[in-house]
Amino acid sequence: MNHRFTAHFQSRPFAMALGLAIVATTVAAETDATRAEGATTLGTVTVTARRGEELAKDVPFSVSTISGDDAEARRLYSLEDMLRQTPGIDFVVNSGAANTTLRIRGVGSLQKVSGDDSSVVINVDGLPLSAANANLNVLDAERVEILKGPQGTLFGRNAEAGAVNIVTRKPTRWFEGYARTEAGQAHHQLLEGAVSGPLTETFSARLAMRGLGIDSVRTNVRDGEPLNKPRELAVRGSLLWQPTSRTRLFVTAGHDLLKNRDVTIYGLYPYGRNGWVDVPRGGEWSRREGQRYTAELTHEMDASNLTLLSGYADTKGDFLSSVYEGRTYRQLLGFQPDARWRVPSTEKTYNQEIRLASKPGAPVFWVAGLNVHRADRSKDNRDAYDNYYPANPYNADIDRRFRTDAQAAFGEVTIPVQEKTRLTLGARYTWEKKRYAAHWVAKPDNPNTIREAHDTQSLKENYATGRVALSHALSQQINVYGVYARGHKAGGFNDEGTNFTTGLADPAYKPAIVDSVETGFKFESADKKMAFNAAIFLNKVTDDHLLTYDVQSFAALTENYDTESKGIELEGAWHMGSGWTISGGLAYIDARIKGSKPSSVGGVSGNRTPEVPKWAASLAVGHRMKLPAFLGMGSPVLQTQLSSRFVGTRPADPQNSFNLTAYNKVDLRVGIQDRNTEIYFWADNLLNKQYDLYGYYIPPYVAGGSDARIGAPGRGRSLGVGINVAF
Repeated sequence: MNHRFTAHFQSRPFAMALGLAIVATTVAAETDATRAEGATTLGTVTVTARRGEELAKDVPFSVSTISGDDAEARRLYSLEDMLRQTPGIDFVVNSGAANTTLRIRGVGSLQKVSGDDSSVVINVDGLPLSAANANLNVLDAERVEILKGPQGTLFGRNAEAGAVNIVTRKPTRWFEGYARTEAGQAHHQLLEGAVSGPLTETFSARLAMRGLGIDSVRTNVRDGEPLNKPRELAVRGSLLWQPTSRTRLFVTAGHDLLKNRDVTIYGLYPYGRNGWVDVPRGGEWSRREGQRYTAELTHEMDASNLTLLSGYADTKGDFLSSVYEGRTYRQLLGFQPDARWRVPSTEKTYNQEIRLASKPGAPVFWVAGLNVHRADRSKDNRDAYDNYYPANPYNADIDRRFRTDAQAAFGEVTIPVQEKTRLTLGARYTWEKKRYAAHWVAKPDNPNTIREAHDTQSLKENYATGRVALSHALSQQINVYGVYARGHKAGGFNDEGTNFTTGLADPAYKPAIVDSVETGFKFESADKKMAFNAAIFLNKVTDDHLLTYDVQSFAALTENYDTESKGIELEGAWHMGSGWTISGGLAYIDARIKGSKPSSVGGVSGNRTPEVPKWAASLAVGHRMKLPAFLGMGSPVLQTQLSSRFVGTRPADPQNSFNLTAYNKVDLRVGIQDRNTEIYFWADNLLNKQYDLYGYYIPPYVAGGSDARIGAPGRGRSLGVGINVAF
């Protein structure tokens, strides 16, 4: 394929989706004789998007779901991989997983300000976590629900853009399990397994584990070796106690360990397929370890269901970074300075909630509850030095402490106003208090005349969020709806503020408020072989957050800007028969920074929102086909999964200094299954496309000097094999 045709192909997501669909339909028609056994419908999709069980098509806003089985078939082992399959979601891991920025429909921080500056809340078995605190390794999940639009009504604080609800697999009343292993290029290695079953007549248990490792996509020019070797370990145990038919206690305990996932070094563009960087060997490492515990007690009463939920998470992180990447600073300065800093951090989250809700299928849906949330964070600076710029405010020992306390009351009800029309009203009121304290001590070689400094601040916010929706059943297969929602993202304190070290102020950043309107329809065929959803939306955000960072002085400030995003989303799935399934989505989003506020980093008003493509699309085609017996296999089945993700051109930064190019990433998985065992081959990024994970622009340090574009590459093509055994 020549380059001109490739560019033409990538610029047309409609053509990509339609072309693959036509091919899949044609082949399916020609292979009817090879129909494979297995599921012939999409099944009934039940979600807990409103804190109670209901059909996805009855929820009066957009909800996308990815089942655990589908994720495993497509090798989506991380939350990052899962969410990137959903157009309209931008998942940016810039400078380490702990600095994850997650946007939905263009709503979210322009540049993340703090660990608490999250626009999408991630719930793991009911425990709300930030993207920085949540382990991105999704283990043994039953499903992942993606709730689009403000979700502060039922999911609480910092759900400005939406929520991600991760539901893990429950212990079973029968014995089952699986074991999976993979090996591939770049020393990819995976070992995963789970076992579940009854312990007594009332107790069941489940234990799951995953170990994952692969060499870094970046290569150190000093020795030609990978920058580091990221490794992950996740273990989770769960216990289900059912003393009566009406009472259930579900308890989970999880442990996560991530090594060299949160590295912060960047590379000079073009970094080539090897992702070249120049840092001292051992100059970039990280370690993050966390524990999560949840307990959910549910009791079925005559007219309602009672839920008591408790959760606790404890995360400890530590990373070391070489501040000046060699290739970049030789271009900027003509030489590579020597500097480093180490950043230990902790975060403890406590969450308690009590809810009453209607029973599934009740003519009136309702839920009401109370929530208490507390988070304690620390982010320190240790072992720092800077031989080039000793006045660097990070050439110091720094202790920072953050405390958040929040209480909330919430409720939502959906009532029939006519035979086929339902009205939804929801509201939440939150009382929130934040406190911040910092202590700074200059290193001996730091020339700052201030040798020690303190900063202590606090703020309080009381705010209301909610939504109003109207839905109508045109038929048993089609629901139409419209919804208005108000969302809120709390204000807070800059994790990087250093003004106080020069006698100036580091003011708190303002809360962000979003007003969102959405209308759409949901279709599910009577035979449950086809589903299709569409939505049109408009989001207006007041005072979203932008971290301005001076790469020369290392000063960090917070600014607030209004934004607006509007667009359309399409999503569908079709069980075509003859062993074929097809699913995909398409999103068009016009997201821009509004207003005319002054900026310390140049004009940004009127620019496109960073990292949000106007066009994005995904497509997955799957096929199952029976094969004749061979090599001792009595009933082999060939399983093929081809998926494609298109991401359009998007600006790299709020200044729109340059654009990240569009790309189309194709993944393939082909396996042969016989009874409970499958051997498969996989190809990630089959076409070996180069693409950027993120990008920044550094202006010249001196008049007439060179500028620099920095960022990080995505992984090129990698191949491997795996085996999966179920029992």
